Amino acid sequence: MRHALALGLAGLLLQGCSPRPSALSLEPVPSAAARVQTPDGAQSKEQRVFVATTRGLMLTEDGRQAYGDARSMAGSYMIYDFSVPPGHKASEIEWPKEGKTPDPATEFLVTKAQAADKAGFLRAVRGDGRRGRDVSLFIHGYNTSMPEAVFRAAQIATDANAGAASVLFAWPSSAKVTAYVADRDAADFSRPALANLIADLEQASGNGRIFVIGHSMGGRLTMESLLQLRLQGRNDILNRVEVVLADPDIDVDLFWQQMAQIGKLPVPITVMTATDDKALLVSQTLAGGRTRIGAINVADPAVKARAEAYGVRLVDVSEMETDMMAHGRLMQVAALYDHTPASRPGEGLRRAGAFMIGSFGQGIIEVGDSFAR
Repeated sequence: MRHALALGLAGLLLQGCSPRPSALSLEPVPSAAARVQTPDGAQSKEQRVFVATTRGLMLTEDGRQAYGDARSMAGSYMIYDFSVPPGHKASEIEWPKEGKTPDPATEFLVTKAQAADKAGFLRAVRGDGRRGRDVSLFIHGYNTSMPEAVFRAAQIATDANAGAASVLFAWPSSAKVTAYVADRDAADFSRPALANLIADLEQASGNGRIFVIGHSMGGRLTMESLLQLRLQGRNDILNRVEVVLADPDIDVDLFWQQMAQIGKLPVPITVMTATDDKALLVSQTLAGGRTRIGAINVADPAVKARAEAYGVRLVDVSEMETDMMAHGRLMQVAALYDHTPASRPGEGLRRAGAFMIGSFGQGIIEVGDSFAR
């Protein structure tokens, strides 16, 4: 019965997806670098994404080299420049239409792609380095291809519009809904590389802030990498990161055990939860019914007490609009981030506990307390 439910939900997920972008979507369109302006004065924008990946290069059916689900011990680095269309809608990606003439007026397009070594990559992230630079690190989730991850990082950075260096850690997901276990193994394989990347970014950022956003299975990978840093005694790094786990696919008991070992951070780890998340229901079913932390009920007084004890900020986002699987609210994080406690140092809500958030602009409510602004 459980497997039938999981397969049924997986089928729903497949039916709800448009055709996946191919490796061609990451091929540069240099002509798109020219600014485009609409009759109403809106202009296209430029967005750079720095990519560190444990994916290995593979040959596509047409003989091209592209990053697939091969696992690379050495890892590699890429820098992508994007043209963002003037009519871009927040939380969405206006995908290029393959087989048709690229249109920078209506599509996200790569204008430049360059490989880098580690030293060159970190220099580029640092920029002029005179006053430090904020860094936003995004770790994608399960069932995600390289183009999907890179374009999503560009979209999030565009919507955040925060001026931070946008970094993507791309681990070798199989990009198949049926490859859940393979993806979990690939995420675990990538734990040391992500821990090392966080350490490198801490150095590159100078005195800038370091935001780490892990989505779905990327949340599990994020927690394991933070744990590795703690076990290595890298408290200097952990004291500087601000972590958001969006719809994290982590067994609830494992999560609290991880927190017990990581310990409280100066800025509490934020966990976005949603009880209606169907993708996490699939994961829970495959895991023998074990609850995922991303689907926990924050209204439970025992849950709130535990969050406060472990230094975690649980935020239920079930009221926000989302996709059919209710697993895509991360896409709204960028636009919402300036309205959440994580972005406002020194305010009263910058603490552990349990909170609920309404649709965009309706504020945050602390569970068991009054309305908070």
